[in-house]
Amino acid sequence: MATPAQVTSNRANAQLSTGPRSVEGKATASRNSLKLGLTAQSLIIPGEDPAEFDLFAASHEEKFHPVGPVEEELLEIVIRSAWMKRRYARIEADYLGARIAALPEGTEYPLGAVMIQDAAAGNTLQKIFRRQQAAQRDWYKAIETLTRLQTARRHAEAAQAQAPAPLPGPPNRVRFDAPPATPPSPAAALPVNLALRL
Repeated sequence: MATPAQVTSNRANAQLSTGPRSVEGKATASRNSLKLGLTAQSLIIPGEDPAEFDLFAASHEEKFHPVGPVEEELLEIVIRSAWMKRRYARIEADYLGARIAALPEGTEYPLGAVMIQDAAAGNTLQKIFRRQQAAQRDWYKAIETLTRLQTARRHAEAAQAQAPAPLPGPPNRVRFDAPPATPPSPAAALPVNLALRL
């Protein structure tokens, strides 16, 4: 727990922190919300081509033709996770390339040397691999769920299209606009048993 002096000092320091003042600082701070996961404001980060992403997303839309909000959301997960898989592959390649380029000239087994250095200093490759695997799992689950829902929807639509037309109502319906039936004539009444009148 902070002491009263620390609390006072923290409050004084907070008054001095007003955020970035330069154009570059403000631009950097504006990208603070570009995070991984569901809180990301944008899927495109600096260095990625928005037109390439639009083409990528459009090709998925064309392939799956989602119907309704659930299928649309599942398709968004498919697109996002597939894009992230590509991104992590580029990150891994760039990271390895930069680390190999930083090795002394003539290093024997440069990839092995980079792996050893990385394991000793933060395991960046392992973190990239975990992100790749998470994106792969998200992609697989979303694809599986989306295709299952679309198959069920298509079967239901086909069954509904093949269902016979409903039968008309029973033919002996009472019509209220028809004239009332005539009462039976007295001659048609049942005979009376006189023996029962005693």
